[in-house]
Amino acid sequence: MATVTERYDALLRWVEEEGGSLNPAIEIYHDDVTKGSYRVKDSCSVGVDDVIVSLPLSKTLSYLDAISCHPDFSPSSSSNNSSLEEQSHFPAEFLEKTPPHVVGRFFLMQEYLLGSESKWWPYIQTLPQPEHMSTALPAMWPSDDIGFLKGTNAFVAVQDIKSTLKKEYKDAMKLLPERYHAEYTRLLYYWAYSIFTSRSFRPSLILPAEALSGLPCELDDFSVLLPLYDIGNHSPLAQIAWTTDEQARVCTLKTRQRYSAGEQVFNNYGMKTNAELLLGYGFVLSEDDRLHNDYVHIKTKADPDAGDLAATHVVSLRPMVHPSSFVGRSKLLSAESMSCLPCFSHIQDTLIAALYESITKGEDETSDVSLNEIMRGDISEQVLEKIINSLGAKMSIDLEDIEENEPEYEAANRNQHLATCYRDQCRKVLENALRSLMAGNG
Repeated sequence: MATVTERYDALLRWVEEEGGSLNPAIEIYHDDVTKGSYRVKDSCSVGVDDVIVSLPLSKTLSYLDAISCHPDFSPSSSSNNSSLEEQSHFPAEFLEKTPPHVVGRFFLMQEYLLGSESKWWPYIQTLPQPEHMSTALPAMWPSDDIGFLKGTNAFVAVQDIKSTLKKEYKDAMKLLPERYHAEYTRLLYYWAYSIFTSRSFRPSLILPAEALSGLPCELDDFSVLLPLYDIGNHSPLAQIAWTTDEQARVCTLKTRQRYSAGEQVFNNYGMKTNAELLLGYGFVLSEDDRLHNDYVHIKTKADPDAGDLAATHVVSLRPMVHPSSFVGRSKLLSAESMSCLPCFSHIQDTLIAALYESITKGEDETSDVSLNEIMRGDISEQVLEKIINSLGAKMSIDLEDIEENEPEYEAANRNQHLATCYRDQCRKVLENALRSLMAGNG
């Protein structure tokens, strides 16, 4: 059995075969806390605009590879070379009726089952393996561990994910011949889901336009795995750039900041809250003076007339104006919303606007009032009081759900400790926001 270092070395050699590279000042570092990560080597440094990793697009893995040789689905293929069975491991009906993101997962399953015969084996052997999925994403946790999330919005999301995965797998297997059923197991599908969810990138951010033209699906209906490129851990403060040279067909990760010897070099997955990081990547960021990532998500009912306001909004641990509320501020519709009433200081402005529209629907007041006026409280006292009461009622219910579903026993493993940390921070978010809300609108 190859060691972790040997597997990463094999991955790097595989990427270098077609012109890819890892910055010579950087090494792949592995420990029990960070797992795989980029680190600056001793006596080295990394400067602004230095390339961290370059990856040939030929090394990526996605739905595109499942259809690349199929005459009915790939715009670049030819139908006169060989039979359908010789051109694709998957039947045409399966590719036609199965959602692209599900096809991509089945393609990864196929390559895993091929083992060392797969083109992507040097990459696949560096990934978390199917037997380790119980400590990966919450949707893969044992039920006792998931129970520690009860009362939080993450618990509800996990149930939705599990239900969706079950249906996706069942529907896909109906379209595959019997010979697939023994090896393409539900466990393996859940593994492929976990890998794509925690490591993939949107095609529109990475792939050149010509690679995405003529596809039998919508743009970003699937995602792309980027071997070696995906090792970088996340920091919302990391200054990075993703670029693709369409002519050379190489995508690169550049840093926009300096790193010294021994420092971890981060990627940036985007402005994601701890709820999103927990569900999609299986970790949360700890609170400190410089950054907090703790937000409770609140949904408003879909309204055809509300546009983007019919969405999910966040409540922040600290006021949005606080420098550490980095992710929360990125979600504000208007920067001027930070100059709001103190009672709204922890609340995303889109939630306040959605409540205002709901309360005043059909009244003349709505048409001439701006978002900034709503946030400053330049509206009727009656409407303002209804908004505050509505927010208070909703957050109080969410806080009661957390308190009433307190686990009956102490956390005993990594998953349970992580869930306990998350639920404690959700409680703290709601308590802080309610305290601010109840302090009044003066």
